[in-house]
Amino acid sequence: MKLLSTFLLALLPNAAAADTWLGGWRSDLPWDVLDANLSSGASLVDTTPIQYLDECAPEFDKPLDPTWISNPARSNHGMIDQPSGLCMPHFFCAFEDCNPSPDNRTGSDGILVADSVPDTTLYSEMNPTVKAWVDWTENPSYDLPSKVVFPAVASDVVAAIQFAKEHNLEVSVKNSGHSYTKASSKGNTLHINMNRYYQYATNDGVTDCDPNMAELVSRAAGDTDDLSDQPCRLSLAKNKDAVVRVGGGENWDKVYRAVKAANEAQPDGYKYLAVGGAAGTVSPMGWTFSAGLSGTTAGRAFGFGVDQVVQIELVLPNGQHVKFGPTEWEMVEGFDAPQTRSITGLCNTNPEGTEDAWMWEPCPDDINFDDLWFAVRGGGGGTWGVITSMYLQLHDYMPLERIAIRYNGCVQDQLDETQAKAWNDLAQKFEILFLLDPFTIGVSEARSNACGWPMADTAFSCYGEGAGRYFDAAWKRYLNENRSVLETQGISPAIIDDALNCTTYTIEDAEISDQGALSAQSTTILKFRDYPETATLPPGTAYPGKVVDSPLPGYGPSNYQQQNVLVPKKWILENIDLAVAFAPPNLLGLGLGISGYRAFGGKASNSVSDGSNSLSSAHREAGYMFNYPHWYADDLFSSILPQWFDMSGDSGFPAYLGANHASINTRGPLKDDWSKGCPLDWSKEERDEKCVSLQEAIWGTKVLQRLEEIKLKVDPHFMFNCNGCVGNNLKRGGEDIHDTSAAPVPMVTLVPSFLIATAIGAFSTFVF
Repeated sequence: MKLLSTFLLALLPNAAAADTWLGGWRSDLPWDVLDANLSSGASLVDTTPIQYLDECAPEFDKPLDPTWISNPARSNHGMIDQPSGLCMPHFFCAFEDCNPSPDNRTGSDGILVADSVPDTTLYSEMNPTVKAWVDWTENPSYDLPSKVVFPAVASDVVAAIQFAKEHNLEVSVKNSGHSYTKASSKGNTLHINMNRYYQYATNDGVTDCDPNMAELVSRAAGDTDDLSDQPCRLSLAKNKDAVVRVGGGENWDKVYRAVKAANEAQPDGYKYLAVGGAAGTVSPMGWTFSAGLSGTTAGRAFGFGVDQVVQIELVLPNGQHVKFGPTEWEMVEGFDAPQTRSITGLCNTNPEGTEDAWMWEPCPDDINFDDLWFAVRGGGGGTWGVITSMYLQLHDYMPLERIAIRYNGCVQDQLDETQAKAWNDLAQKFEILFLLDPFTIGVSEARSNACGWPMADTAFSCYGEGAGRYFDAAWKRYLNENRSVLETQGISPAIIDDALNCTTYTIEDAEISDQGALSAQSTTILKFRDYPETATLPPGTAYPGKVVDSPLPGYGPSNYQQQNVLVPKKWILENIDLAVAFAPPNLLGLGLGISGYRAFGGKASNSVSDGSNSLSSAHREAGYMFNYPHWYADDLFSSILPQWFDMSGDSGFPAYLGANHASINTRGPLKDDWSKGCPLDWSKEERDEKCVSLQEAIWGTKVLQRLEEIKLKVDPHFMFNCNGCVGNNLKRGGEDIHDTSAAPVPMVTLVPSFLIATAIGAFSTFVF
């Protein structure tokens, strides 16, 4: 075997990379010293692609069960506890750019490879050519770490970072590996897998805040001793009376179950509501710090994930264990959240001790905690340090009602194609108004904000008693008031009456399995006590008691062909008829429309921001986010974005992408011509050189420049250099990477044929 390996090594185009597997990564370093400095609960392990295949591939030989919502066969729950810590829900992301090809390295090549292996494919039945690449463990495209640290306590993280600092190593960090840009796994790095870290939410539960502490909310920063009461003081200032501390290795499954356990323990009924992600295996850290979209847990009522954070604890690239949060704030007219005025941070001078022996004192080095608070909350995970824990505010409990709306209930079969389109257009206009301009149709702001819809869901998630019936009644009222619009299309009054009288079914005390058999003809309302009940796997399944992951494990990232485009709320309301044609409702069984993410436009806008986070204005001011295919990028940049954002170049390049679920293949337009997309058939190097970066497309030139300035202060040696993260696109040597000299993009007057095809099923043009 050794002779064969030596022979193969000579054939590899990157022999140094292959030596990672054959000779061990950085065997010149004193790894025994790092191992000796770890706690008894931590471990340092050597890993190779062999372990990746042995531990992770078997999960992909399980079918994608069509009844996955109540009994998934393939799940990330089956991989996150594997011994090597290498597994990821996107199987091909074990390779550079999530592409297993040894030599075809363009974005379009990667897409073609992933297309040849649909997610439903069993691993053992994979395309033979692709499987040969994957099974070749010396494939130079493998991009997995070879040393993995599993910390158990903060001192383990400090030891790993100090070792990396001393030996000039790059570090990668992972919780569950859910990143669509492969940000959480990288070859030739010391990998810190947080999955076995102490679980604060699971072990310590929810903290109720003493209302008497409200008298101290304006206490000066100099009196904050160890910041132990800071999370509650800030939460009380927001009129919230509970927080939960989340460990750096916990996922939403663990957090939701901890909050549910606290609710079950209440003598007078449920008390708490946590705003989080839909997928149980997603990390609250990566989810939150990329923005945190919540279409399922009342994000439109309470804000994005970044708006839930009240304190952060992390280990910086310099090895210091710090915690920090706002200690001075003020209420400002027009904002529901107190506006942050000062951040206080402390350093742990005894990280080697148990937590009750930690000593939080002023930091010996000058650390700008105001900058860190701004950068971490919205500037993405994995690049500022290792999050060991954070405190999240909890909200007053509201029951959940899931409404699987059938706008054309009971009359689907009575409409011809033209009539169906008119009906769907009316339904989409209602939905836009309900979510983004509710007063115009007699809907209260609170009822509107209580509803949301994540990408590719089957129902709205609405919070509050009677929320489902309220939504249904609002639609039928709107339908009745606008029946003349439909009658002009030849739809008889009798058909409209049939729809108005169509029975709406309600399932009390619903279970997860009830969502798999929804009526195709009538609206169904399912009542749950909380979000976990909609997604917790029942007894008899492979992972009973756990919150399902979504999407289920596949081969390429599920959005590798698309980019997450933010649609401004202002544009939608000012051009509502065009917006209706742009994205019809995602009606079940009709196959129409772009599935938009409805987690925007309510309190998730500026009103709940503390004014000190790095989310772009495009994110705060969006009405929807939807996936736009890369193949139509020229249309996007020449025809659409100029309608939505300032593409003149006067203020740099504008943010237009959402960070959550950002695609590994996404770039902005050409640097020298913002009306043209970045060709997928270029190499990665050429795309990075000639196209606006993914980072600049997410944050925009101005915000990204500030984030990069902070990055250079916090991590000047780029210890953390994760793919798609702030700093990852920086050229070394001080070159200016932000070229804002491109000519303004001309305004055009045609909707691209792709959009019309999507909206009405036929290629045509549409004049504004």
